[in-house]
Amino acid sequence: MTALKHARTTHAVVPPQRLPEEPAIFRFPTPEDPPPGAGRVLAVALYGTVLGICGVGVGLYAVIAVFGGAPAWYLPALAALTMLSVAPVVAAVLAIHQRILPWFLLLAAAPPMVADVMVALAY
Repeated sequence: MTALKHARTTHAVVPPQRLPEEPAIFRFPTPEDPPPGAGRVLAVALYGTVLGICGVGVGLYAVIAVFGGAPAWYLPALAALTMLSVAPVVAAVLAIHQRILPWFLLLAAAPPMVADVMVALAY
């Protein structure tokens, strides 16, 4: 009589290999990231502050205009233009580790704020 031996089989689970990931462009910095230069942080902060003060001024002017009988399109137009100015500034802060991108984003934030001020003053 022949005896059959059951062959032991083991299945090794091999984890999938991950490709090296490119760092995201818009992200919060990690502890491994080198800190951005103080001049860069200061420039982004000052630019954002100037745009923020302009936005607050437009908002205060808009409140006075609304109580004075502004048309229905006035507040939504100002709000949209303000958000179009705030979004690139936020993106510039998140992309501060990039070389050129924050400066382009900050430049892109100025025209909507200028339009915002012009619309506010035109009414």
